[in-house]
Amino acid sequence: MSRLRPSVFVGLIVAFAPRPVSPSPASAAAAPAKPFDELVREADAARLAGRLDEAAAVYKAALKQRPGWPDGWWYLGTMAYDRDRPRECVAAFKSLLALKPDVTAAWALRGLCAFQLGEYEAARGHLAKALSAGPLPDESMGRVVVYHRALLAIRAGEFEGAILPLTQLLQTQERTPQLADACGLVLLRRALVPSEIPPADRAEVRDVGEAYCAHLARRADEAQRLFVELIARHPQQRYLHYGYGMALAQQGNAASLEQFQREIELFPDDLLARVELAFGLVARGRASEALPPAEKAVALAPRLFVTRLALGRALVETGDVEKGIEQLELAEQLEPGSIETHWALASAYARAGRAADAGRARETASRLEATRRAREGASPKEP
Repeated sequence: MSRLRPSVFVGLIVAFAPRPVSPSPASAAAAPAKPFDELVREADAARLAGRLDEAAAVYKAALKQRPGWPDGWWYLGTMAYDRDRPRECVAAFKSLLALKPDVTAAWALRGLCAFQLGEYEAARGHLAKALSAGPLPDESMGRVVVYHRALLAIRAGEFEGAILPLTQLLQTQERTPQLADACGLVLLRRALVPSEIPPADRAEVRDVGEAYCAHLARRADEAQRLFVELIARHPQQRYLHYGYGMALAQQGNAASLEQFQREIELFPDDLLARVELAFGLVARGRASEALPPAEKAVALAPRLFVTRLALGRALVETGDVEKGIEQLELAEQLEPGSIETHWALASAYARAGRAADAGRARETASRLEATRRAREGASPKEP
């Protein structure tokens, strides 16, 4: 992803910067030879001329006189970011945010610099604050933040949480090597950031990522072709048959079931393919066949909502509505924000004659869908 240039953001602080005030008589005698206003003019001129080291030194001198000056911390932070000096960047934005905690761009850049330092938990918190505080002032910044949030989810082992941000980026831009690396880590379930990929694995992760990126971008033909090529070269590589099955399922191709079954044959402890196999069988009216993979998925991961969802749907479709509702309600408890679970509950309650419960489940599902549409509509475009 491209780096952000500080020149994009130079006007953001002007609106909240305090006006210069004259020093009191008591402090005038101890003031430096150059007044604050003169230091500011020199620093601004050096910054605009691209003499960033000189500008930083003069801004620091000005901040010694007036540490509560937000513009100075902003310029120090953006210049440090631009010059790949993440520790200076973090320190400057920490000082700025102590003065102005509602500056979303400062939270974003502080998080990106913390990421560069390998301070991943801190970076995650800062970027979350940037996204929750309101729209970022620049689309390019928004795209970089979304990408790094995905990387942080991957490194934390929260692979499903990385899929939506990567999908948002890939459906509005061409695939890049950086995105391919992230996609490869997601599909291969490797809790790393790209810089941590062992050199011997880089080509494999990149190749797998190219195929999975095509799937997330809804380029189904390309995704299927790439997965076929990968499986031909690595017929027993874990997750490739699962990924190929997902690409086939995206087009409603029943051959996806064979790929999920092949993944399970190769890796009997597989969870993901069992869940997708169960969903695929239910969708094709073969709910009784969906019960064994769904039950095994629950045994493998009883605290994962999607396993309960798969089993609940299979039970309802085989006529065991009450037991199905029990599983779906467990899924709702584990993940209250799952739209699919609420729609499944609405259908199951209706079958059980529980009209009021069905209505509440439909209302919840509709509300969650509206929230998701609004969030996706506000997401960065054309990364």
